Amino acid sequence: MNKLLNHLIGGLLLAAMASQNTIAAPSDQASHTEAGAQYTGEKQHSEEEHAEEDHSEDEGDHAEDSGHEGHEEEEPELTFNADLLRDFGGEIATAEAGAIRQQVSLPGEVKLNEEAVAHITPRFPAKIVEVRAKTGDRVKADDILAVAESSETLSRFPLKSLIDGVVIKRHVTLGEHLAPDDTAFVVADLSTLWVDIALYPKQVPMVKTGQPVRVTTSHGPSPVETSLDYVAPLVDEATRTGLARVFLANTDNDWKPGMFIEGQITLGEFSAAVVVPRTAIIDLEGQSTIFVQHDGNWEPRPAKLGRGDSDWVEILSGLESGERYVAKGGFVLKAQLQKSEFESGHNH
Repeated sequence: MNKLLNHLIGGLLLAAMASQNTIAAPSDQASHTEAGAQYTGEKQHSEEEHAEEDHSEDEGDHAEDSGHEGHEEEEPELTFNADLLRDFGGEIATAEAGAIRQQVSLPGEVKLNEEAVAHITPRFPAKIVEVRAKTGDRVKADDILAVAESSETLSRFPLKSLIDGVVIKRHVTLGEHLAPDDTAFVVADLSTLWVDIALYPKQVPMVKTGQPVRVTTSHGPSPVETSLDYVAPLVDEATRTGLARVFLANTDNDWKPGMFIEGQITLGEFSAAVVVPRTAIIDLEGQSTIFVQHDGNWEPRPAKLGRGDSDWVEILSGLESGERYVAKGGFVLKAQLQKSEFESGHNH
């Protein structure tokens, strides 16, 4: 009531002042009227702005809520055609049980097969009067490598290769005198080589002949899947390391003695309910992810990984047996997903 009375009194005072000013100073009337109008207009404008701000905040909150709700509902759909995925080198598989290998990776070296190396020596003291072979020559058994002259009888006799192979060393020159214990040539059959793998003390009791092994090298031929042919019964006295050996077939001469290798020896296996190749695991924002087929789309699912070997990994959650998934080429779907999210973000 007091507020209403104040408003009425104020209004009457303003009217009175306006009337008085009109009589006393007509020139000031416009000024005061303008000022009153400006005051009234500013007050009204301020109230309208305040009302609009409240309304805008309400609408903004509503729009923000709606935007969040819409973002949660609008998940990018990956409808990438399976045939097109295969064209990009992708592979699709069905999740199933499998075996995970317990492996150990150890260093090693490719060496000559010492059982396929021949040392050519004269039968008695002699002088070399003719040299026919040089280092790198491929020779057959009974090929003449050089001709020697006996220092006692002066009769000549040939120095022949004992095996098929390659001359890897030549220690003679024309006119050189040799004793029976001097090696003139070394011929090696390189069609088979040794791969010697060093065993650390804790691996010595675990490694057995016949265990599977993968032989790889950083720069050279493709990996070889084979098995251990020999495990030494003794350890090296100086280093306390053991020795495992592979008799490596080298028919194409891709492997060279002296190459350093890595031997991945399989010590055992254990079964798992769901296994996938490592190529199926895609890193999506730091999360291991598998693209799984669901309702005609590819769904990126976080995957919990279990034990694994060099090729396969156990899936503890994120993929069920019987579901189809991208086994290789998931990076294509990752790129498509990121593209869709980028475009969706710009639209918002």
